[in-house]
Amino acid sequence: MEEDISNRLSLGLAEFSGLIEQNKIYVDKTRFIKNMMDRGRKYYFLSRPRRFGKTLMVSTLESFFQGKKELFKNTYIYDNWSNWDKYPVIRISMKKVSNESPEILKKDLLGLIKIIAEKNNIELSDNVSYIVKFGQLIEKLSENNKNNVVVLIDEYDAPILKNLSNLEISNKNREILQEFYNVLKESEKYLKFVFITGLSKFTKVSVFSTFNNLSELTLDENYSNICGITHEELKNHYKDHIQVMANKNNYSYQETLDKINKFYDGYSWDGKNRVFNPYSTLSALSQKEFQSFWFSTGTPRFIAEIFKKRKIAEDYFKPTILKATDLDAIDIDNINETTLLFQAGYLTIEKKIFENNIMEYCLRIPNFEVEQAYRDNLLKIYLKEVEDDIIDSYGELWDDIKSGDCKSLADYLMIQFGEIPYYLNITNKRDRWKVKQTIFLTLLKHLGFKIRGEVVISQGRIDAVFKDKKHVVITEIKYTQDQKKSIDDLLNRALNQIHEKQYYRLYKNKKYIVILLALAFKDVKINKKDTLTDVKCKIEILSPKN
Repeated sequence: MEEDISNRLSLGLAEFSGLIEQNKIYVDKTRFIKNMMDRGRKYYFLSRPRRFGKTLMVSTLESFFQGKKELFKNTYIYDNWSNWDKYPVIRISMKKVSNESPEILKKDLLGLIKIIAEKNNIELSDNVSYIVKFGQLIEKLSENNKNNVVVLIDEYDAPILKNLSNLEISNKNREILQEFYNVLKESEKYLKFVFITGLSKFTKVSVFSTFNNLSELTLDENYSNICGITHEELKNHYKDHIQVMANKNNYSYQETLDKINKFYDGYSWDGKNRVFNPYSTLSALSQKEFQSFWFSTGTPRFIAEIFKKRKIAEDYFKPTILKATDLDAIDIDNINETTLLFQAGYLTIEKKIFENNIMEYCLRIPNFEVEQAYRDNLLKIYLKEVEDDIIDSYGELWDDIKSGDCKSLADYLMIQFGEIPYYLNITNKRDRWKVKQTIFLTLLKHLGFKIRGEVVISQGRIDAVFKDKKHVVITEIKYTQDQKKSIDDLLNRALNQIHEKQYYRLYKNKKYIVILLALAFKDVKINKKDTLTDVKCKIEILSPKN
């Protein structure tokens, strides 16, 4: 039964027809299609983060306009729509277009147009530009089918976003796309419906600068749940999956649901309705584990560049206020990092604020998964700074360890732990320990050691073994947040464990000088909110003959 449940998850599937035919769970979003049709507009635009369901919506629209009513059985629109006419559909994904240079982009766009024309037995004029051919394709499709054309463009901005680190290419790609999308305006009389998705809204693209009847759904509260999974949808469609996950992890159903809320919920485009990240939520249900799925699938280069500006990234651990005009669109020549982070899904709307006739949005990090991603990226930046400091102090610190002067090492670590930025001082014991352990391992790595962590031997598990050509350091570390525990007791326990289990036996009769390093870390509360880390160590040196 558990296997049958898992097989119904639609993870990795973005094609509506395949999803239905394979009997996968489909979270019904077809009422939004009816809303758009009832609205009577021709051009629609939707911005959502990557892996948030945009492509599935495009695919669903394709099946709808192709008149495949049988696929929509048991969905909202099946009984609430009567006109299942068939329309010719042009569907283009800009993710599949090469964009390394303007020349390649033009070539690939031309190739796409030719492929669609050939599939529909349409001949296009020779020796004309891809712009002219695109217009001909729309016109002839409409004439041949005696019906207007539906155009669906997914990730319209991919050729721009992928080159943000090279503004010359990015701007040239933008100009090419501007000409390409302008065909949609000029071909209006042949079009039934146009739906465009992307991650960002760029001000200098014709979709936004020349379409006076474009309906933008991104911040429209009537479409806030068009992508993502609502709380009700999660419980209605995935109740059995949540229970299986609960059983595996020895949690109750409610505990598991609460964890899913903490990790993957929190996205909002109106400050009221909130949805789960679909990719991360389905990944967690599939693997039955709580991990960072969405962020780890590949952080875009432009997001990594923003994180390098550490001061900017730090600011997002506090609520951030942005005017509606700033949140709406991006100028490629003057990018607002906060707007880009919102559109990419690294910030979300907590609430709207309307004061003095000005609409503002309060933004925050959406959930624990994204918060951890921020911390991990900022930790890498912070550790780079620690590495630079260690390199400067290399000789002195290594001399202290070799001579058995552990006070200098303890003092140094206390300073490093004391300088850990507030946004890395997390409350979870395991994560707090992880930050400190990483700093310590970074220190030893840059002192020239080959590092082996969690070394399993017959007597037990050594926390870490560090070696160079002449020395081997056997390390045991104890850590606590318990205010009642003595750091001296922890330190003695660490050293006694090394001796009692004789962790050094493998190296005692070899050429190495063996150094036994016992470390104790204790978080000491200085007030209700803040702590300092106390550090103590003991060093014993064994010569090869001992």
